Amino acid sequence: MMWRRTPLRRTGDHHPSDPVTPAVRAHVKARDRICVFARIGIPHECFGRLELDHVRASGGLGLRSRSTPDNLVLLCPWAHHIKTLEGRPWRPVLLAWIERAEQEGE
Repeated sequence: MMWRRTPLRRTGDHHPSDPVTPAVRAHVKARDRICVFARIGIPHECFGRLELDHVRASGGLGLRSRSTPDNLVLLCPWAHHIKTLEGRPWRPVLLAWIERAEQEGE
């Protein structure tokens, strides 16, 4: 078997399969700046590169949830993992934070 090397995308590049537009990505990064779990006071040690995460569930296998600022947060890999495993209790907390941050213009 021969492995094909795929070139890495630069951070600013937009790929057609990426549902998050560069403008939305920039908005969320500017609003959140750091892992949102740290911003809402959940004690943990952030590590790794921050990741954009969809807060609301997609509604079904193979479906995508909205890629809009009111549904995206920046999370470190640990927080993303915890939110993925135990999303139900975290969704209302994260959605409330997004709403407050958008109103305050953070």
